[in-house]
Amino acid sequence: MPFPNTVHYGWPAGFPGAWASQNPQRMVVPGANGFCAGAGGVAVAAFAWVQADGTTVLNKPDPANPKATPTGFVVRAQQGQATQYMQQNTMTIAQGFMVGLAEGGDVFAQATTASATGQAVYASLSDGTLQCAAAGAAPTGTVDTGWSVAQGAAAGLPFIITGPLAGARSALSSTSGTGN
Repeated sequence: MPFPNTVHYGWPAGFPGAWASQNPQRMVVPGANGFCAGAGGVAVAAFAWVQADGTTVLNKPDPANPKATPTGFVVRAQQGQATQYMQQNTMTIAQGFMVGLAEGGDVFAQATTASATGQAVYASLSDGTLQCAAAGAAPTGTVDTGWSVAQGAAAGLPFIITGPLAGARSALSSTSGTGN
């Protein structure tokens, strides 16, 4: 670890990918094989899609359904692995490692655009990164996630997004044999 060369007088309220409250937190329930990161890994604090095999997760939709809504938001659950020699930290889940996807609750995130309370949250179809805009005004190359901004911030700073309290029944959960 290098010698510290900056001093931060004000820490952020939270870190992207971390839970922002203890309000109901909902995770996507995987099938029997769980979810695992696909080729190239999966970025934490971004949206992700479960691919056609029902197990592989990527930060982009399956090519068979290129405009699909993301399956969930990749939360921080200590699954990032520092895989390079002397690497200090990472926000990437390495290929083959388990992935946790949130489908509801309050989570800290970071967007490439400024965010304001009440705006809709959109995911980039190329890498799952977030952009915020008015509901129904999806920026080019994005898809509506169903999440909204609970507490806004300037572009690049942590802010809070909130997911729906009850999600639609997915094809995965209706065929998993859990009685859902």
